Amino acid sequence: MNQEDLEKEFMHAFDEYGDAIFRFCMVKVSNVELSEDMTQEVFTKYWQYLREGKEITNTRSLLYTIANNMAKDWYKKKKSVSLDDRLDNGHEPQAAIASPETTAAYQEVVNVISEMDEQDKTVLTLNLVEGLPPREIADILGESANTISVRINRAQKRLSQLLGV
Repeated sequence: MNQEDLEKEFMHAFDEYGDAIFRFCMVKVSNVELSEDMTQEVFTKYWQYLREGKEITNTRSLLYTIANNMAKDWYKKKKSVSLDDRLDNGHEPQAAIASPETTAAYQEVVNVISEMDEQDKTVLTLNLVEGLPPREIADILGESANTISVRINRAQKRLSQLLGV
């Protein structure tokens, strides 16, 4: 690909997945500034892939894989700050304009998911928040689609129990 084609491909991917990657990072690290930095780094790595001519079979899967690996690395380096602590310090997640009831219900679900174990948090975020099917989540996490389907099902049951639904 020539430079112009690379730039078009990059901009298309950024337009298509930039917000979703940011949301994914935000759920993983509960920090707006860090999520912005991680999103920028994800797309920097994606640009490197494009420039090096590496084969990319699924752009969305690649971007989520990079973001997930970055979040894992971050957790290894630093203790996480809970979403509750962030909210107590005045950091509010950005959401679409919705009714107060919808916003409160969304916040409750986000709070409960943020307290779940890392595997549950990851599969629920990718499946429920980002709308990815089990097969794509399996590609991102390097697992079988069947294993991911089981994890999603179990995590959804635990989420329902924790929410009292």
